[in-house]
Amino acid sequence: MNAPKPERGGVSQIGKNAFSTVASAGFGTVSSIILDAIVVARFGMGNQTDAYFIATTIPIVIMTVLVLQATRVVQPIFLAKRESESSEAGWEYLRLILTNGTILVTGVCLAGMALSPLLMRLQTAGSVAEAPIASQLSIFLFAFLWLYVPIAVMRAALNSLGEFAIPGATKFFENVFKIAFVLMLGGAIGVQALILGALFGALAQAALFYWMLRRRGFTFRFRFGLAHADMKRTYGLVSYQLTGQISGIGVEVFNNAMGSHLGVGNVTALRLATRIIDSFAGLLPGSVVEAAMPAVARSAAQRDTAGMKRHLHHTLYLLQLVTLPLSVWLALVNRQLIALLYQRASFSSTDTQLVSTLLFLMIPYLFLGRLRSLFELPFFATHNTRSPVFASFVEAVTYVLSTVLLASRLGVYALPTGRTIAALIGPCVLGWLLRRRIGSLQFGSVWSGAAKVCAASLVMAACIFLGLSLVDHVPASIGGAKLIALAVPSAIGFGSVVVLFSMMGVINLSMLRQLDFLRARRASE
Repeated sequence: MNAPKPERGGVSQIGKNAFSTVASAGFGTVSSIILDAIVVARFGMGNQTDAYFIATTIPIVIMTVLVLQATRVVQPIFLAKRESESSEAGWEYLRLILTNGTILVTGVCLAGMALSPLLMRLQTAGSVAEAPIASQLSIFLFAFLWLYVPIAVMRAALNSLGEFAIPGATKFFENVFKIAFVLMLGGAIGVQALILGALFGALAQAALFYWMLRRRGFTFRFRFGLAHADMKRTYGLVSYQLTGQISGIGVEVFNNAMGSHLGVGNVTALRLATRIIDSFAGLLPGSVVEAAMPAVARSAAQRDTAGMKRHLHHTLYLLQLVTLPLSVWLALVNRQLIALLYQRASFSSTDTQLVSTLLFLMIPYLFLGRLRSLFELPFFATHNTRSPVFASFVEAVTYVLSTVLLASRLGVYALPTGRTIAALIGPCVLGWLLRRRIGSLQFGSVWSGAAKVCAASLVMAACIFLGLSLVDHVPASIGGAKLIALAVPSAIGFGSVVVLFSMMGVINLSMLRQLDFLRARRASE
């Protein structure tokens, strides 16, 4: 059996939207890596950076929750209203969510500001010196966190309308401002410069997204109605997800507390490794899943189970296509990557070894984390948020238990190991629940297509080893030695896999001519 065929013209709409998202999200990934390199070079891996990463943990989880709620709850309802009622009904729902969602999250922000000192003490139990800095940063973050409600909701609406390129670059906008403020004010006010950059980045995103929606015919009007029927419907769907996300916040607090007990700098090391994994996962696999959501939601609205399965098959195939070669590359050149990005100024070779090992242990999450997100799509598309919450709870419990059991033997390495173990459990639970809901998933054709991807990835690994043996003879004193050590094996490896994919018919290079990276397009089935 062959891999799932694209639905039209050699390129599925999901594939087109995914490539558009990748093109813009790539700027966000590169800017995130540059930002982290600047931060650790300027501030090192010590109390100040640990305090920053601890302070941002809960706000980042809340931001992630807002994006997920907008994508998995607001977007399907918005699409259903436009499909079954009218465009104006969709806009009216958007006004309702923007107004009332912002009011509700503002209340959460006020509570977060009041509780910041307590929350920071819980997470910095192993290093008392970090608590005051972390508390101050946390208060500042909560003060403008409500801005991410309109950002998340407008981004989901733009995706529903086929706009993927600019909304996919949200992280880029934020990082540009952070980099600018660190370079200008980092020496004077320290890591507080990052908070100011986040504020101005959020304002820029909100203004840009509203301008894009205005071009589509949307005009915001204050639409208060906390007891409105559509809001009650949204509450019901959101409540289950919030239960799962609260368990996620608990996991992150546990993560920081464990890291602070295991030594100064470990929280920063864990966050650097996690951010690299999450950046690559969001760039390619995440873009594929994000692009699939509107297609799956439309199939669900039309009660087309066969179409939903077809979209799942094709999306899973694309996930394998991007994650397997990427995982091989990261497994073999992670040390060279970390050294190039961070090893300078206050970042030592010992720090490089620590972060690269943590990164290596997280590599399976590239595929497993997005596989879980893929299996969630049919549930969210049919307005079922209970099943994903159950899987989230099982995954959180697995993570905490496995980390505690392994901590005495593995130390800080128990944290990424536990994350990988938990990431394996989540998709298994969701896959089982999904099979009970819509019947056999019929992934046979997808797995058979993966054989070619695996074979090409193995050849890629051999080519990377060849490249590594070549650069071993390059003296470290030569200018650009770190870049050469990463670039040569990477170029040989990725060059070989692209050629093999083309020869095997896994990809069709002519599809690139059909992709428009310069403008967002309206999605159509």
